[in-house]
Amino acid sequence: MRQIRVYNQVFRIEKTVYSIQGIHLPQPVSYRQLAFFVGTLLVMIILNAFPPMNMIDLFLVKFIGIPFLVAWFFTRKTLDGKAPHRFIIRYLEHRLNSQHFARYKNLEKQANKYQYDGVVAYRKCSGGDPF
Repeated sequence: MRQIRVYNQVFRIEKTVYSIQGIHLPQPVSYRQLAFFVGTLLVMIILNAFPPMNMIDLFLVKFIGIPFLVAWFFTRKTLDGKAPHRFIIRYLEHRLNSQHFARYKNLEKQANKYQYDGVVAYRKCSGGDPF
């Protein structure tokens, strides 16, 4: 079997923003990071109208800290080898799906729970608290 090398990733350069309206950013930001930051900022603005978020007076934490952490997490970390937002979507899709598959075949749900028969061995601690 012959392996064919593909160099698609080499030519896929992520676009970055270096300044906004002439104000230079301390670090270049990708469009993806900027989108997560702005999206989270809009969610925080909407949530600020409802309790308990409107009771928190920490402006920098609500409108800069949380969007920054969300943008960092969703662009830098992976869960199970996937981007976090894709992992969450697939997890919710799996939980909401009524069918379960194994090797692409539908599994029937068991009505009975497993019941174990046999003797369980254990030791009693002499004297008060075991910890």
